[in-house]
Amino acid sequence: MGLRFDPMGGGQFKQALNAIIEAEKQPVKSLEKRKEAENAKLKLFGDFKGKFSALQGSLESMIGFSKFKELQAELGDGAQLMSVKVDKEKANVGSWEVEIKELAERSSMISNGFSDPNKKVLGVGYISFDLPEGKSQDIYVTEDDASLYGIANKINLMLDSPVKATVLKDVTDTEKPYRLVITAKKDGSESEVKFPQMYFVDGQEDLYIDQDKGAKNALLVVDGFEVELPGNEVPDFLQGIGVQLKQAKPGQKFTFNVKADYAKVTDKVKRVVEGINGVLDFINKQNAVNESSDTKSTFAGDTSLQNIEFRLRNLMHEGFGSHTENENSFKVMHLSELGIEFDKKGVVQLKEDKFQKALESDFEGVAEVISGERGFITQLKSVMDGFSNVQGGVMVAREKGLQARIRQIDESISSKQRAIEKKTESLTNQFSRLQGSLSELQRQQSYLSATLGGGGGNPVSQLLGG
Repeated sequence: MGLRFDPMGGGQFKQALNAIIEAEKQPVKSLEKRKEAENAKLKLFGDFKGKFSALQGSLESMIGFSKFKELQAELGDGAQLMSVKVDKEKANVGSWEVEIKELAERSSMISNGFSDPNKKVLGVGYISFDLPEGKSQDIYVTEDDASLYGIANKINLMLDSPVKATVLKDVTDTEKPYRLVITAKKDGSESEVKFPQMYFVDGQEDLYIDQDKGAKNALLVVDGFEVELPGNEVPDFLQGIGVQLKQAKPGQKFTFNVKADYAKVTDKVKRVVEGINGVLDFINKQNAVNESSDTKSTFAGDTSLQNIEFRLRNLMHEGFGSHTENENSFKVMHLSELGIEFDKKGVVQLKEDKFQKALESDFEGVAEVISGERGFITQLKSVMDGFSNVQGGVMVAREKGLQARIRQIDESISSKQRAIEKKTESLTNQFSRLQGSLSELQRQQSYLSATLGGGGGNPVSQLLGG
């Protein structure tokens, strides 16, 4: 018996149509696999770019002597009396003998007493302050503010006010223990505030200044010289050194040292070494291939990465110059002399003890070798910047190339899918017309069979395989 077609669609017609369309989709599936491999490559490149950027970032904080060096302050017995903040780019190594004779003080006043700080018994008026440089400020008090708490809150809500206020309870006067205290926000004579006037009318009780205290500067002895500081917190006590005075101790001297912090310098160099190893490890893993490796989605044999590895390894073996005591002569040092070298596995290692001893022996010389104008870090940064330069850098070019290939694949997939959709529509229409024709033949066959009594020589029946 020959083929029989379902007159209403489906059946073998539908199978034939699906088979044709499936064959047309094979190039799209192939493109999708290529895109998957390129996306995997792009993600992998993103990982490498992260390691590359991390190494670049660790170099930024080490270019030049002022950035390379790290300083620490040692106060000894003075740690309870003073704290120190050191700006390593401005400060210098040194030692000073310090005695804190007096702390700086702030202007302040305390009012007479009141029985209830919430009662609005002061009427209306104002409080006037004389400020430095001949300026003044008035704080006006309405009936709503006419209590001790009301005045304190109004003062504290003024963001530009040079004073702050509070209410305290002084039980030396049990009947009227509540007093208003107003204090300047800054220490020292330069920030002195005077409280000359308080004017109120229509009040049930008077408010006046019971006691006041003027501001004064801090008094220190530094290396035998008596000096005044404008406050207890001075950001520029010495060049690049700020201090915060905590406690005065007349007669107690302590030594204040600022010296190189070798451990911090070593940690910074260690981060650079870790960054180099991160880049080299990534490249080595890409090149470690075997018969089961999927090289389509990796960077095995990639010349761009090989070039980066070559430049890094070569730079590690170069010599770097530093000035000797005679400023006109140089000596050449290799990183291995400082404890920075490759081990047997090709991994860069930092021998911290050896590096710190080199720092202790010749800090400025090591600094010049590592971060000087022609030092290791400076040259390494130049190499890295060249690779990542937006104008022709291999890192940028490699990433753009991957992204461009993915876009091209997407465009090809879209184009082929549009062609498949058109072909599907065309074939569907053709099969529908053919199926319609066959349905008509089958209908006529049935009619003839019924009319002629099902004779065996019907040509239509033979055509349809009946």
